[in-house]
Amino acid sequence: MSVSISPGDLVLAQDSAGRFHAVVQGSRLGRITVVRCDGRPARPLALRDVLQVYKPAGQPDAPPRPEPLKPTAQLHLDL
Repeated sequence: MSVSISPGDLVLAQDSAGRFHAVVQGSRLGRITVVRCDGRPARPLALRDVLQVYKPAGQPDAPPRPEPLKPTAQLHLDL
């Protein structure tokens, strides 16, 4: 697998009962410990059982804010 898996990542994994989503809690000796999103108990998973890894994208970049307009001496109010 070319993606590094770190704690907090969401993964799609499979076991003998089927596929499930889980949040990674830690890793050790080529296995990762996860907490399943459906609340069922999970055993440590081998990396080959991970099908997809979802990484947080972070906040989107905000567009630059325009400078506030300041009144000038040339400002003329027509009534």
